[in-house]
Amino acid sequence: MRKCALFSLKNNYSISPDFQSIKKGEKVSDRLVWHSCREGNKKALESIYDSNYNLLLNVGFKIVPILEVVEDHIQDLFLYIWKNRTSIEIKSNMRVYLLKSLRNNLIKYAQKTRNLTSDEHLNHIPENTIENQNEFGGDELKVLVDNLPQKQMEIIYLKFFQNFEGAEIAEIMNISIGTAYNLLSRAIRNLKKNAGLLTVFCIFI
Repeated sequence: MRKCALFSLKNNYSISPDFQSIKKGEKVSDRLVWHSCREGNKKALESIYDSNYNLLLNVGFKIVPILEVVEDHIQDLFLYIWKNRTSIEIKSNMRVYLLKSLRNNLIKYAQKTRNLTSDEHLNHIPENTIENQNEFGGDELKVLVDNLPQKQMEIIYLKFFQNFEGAEIAEIMNISIGTAYNLLSRAIRNLKKNAGLLTVFCIFI
């Protein structure tokens, strides 16, 4: 996991009492950690970063399949959060806020550089930072999902691999709930169609 540059800086703050007693690996509510972060606790921000890095990397890579670009945008997002922590209002939950922010930033990047990127710049995410093939349900399913149109691939990943609710997906993708469900239905239909073609193909090889 790539560490955020912010965490290499000197921590000249006092740990707030509500976060000091938290043990490493212990489950803590997003609200508590975010409250501690807003008070100036970099360890709280680091906890948010560590908990969400792989998720952000995976979703970001589905939008811009260039590892270094996604990593840089994750870094920039957390630096922005730290600098603006007292004015940021998180209305839903931390994961939704992070994914929505990263997605918006990467889409803007893709729109600006769509004529500058090429296959020679593509890089694969290392296996130890992305879900392995078994977690996708096997090689075949991974191929089917990866070959969906970009938005359909995103929504399948968010719904079935990250268990987001419809309203959360709609917020992350900046679409209405109705549009989210329609997009999900199309993605499922395409998966079923392509799975049938794959089955037929496998019979004859």
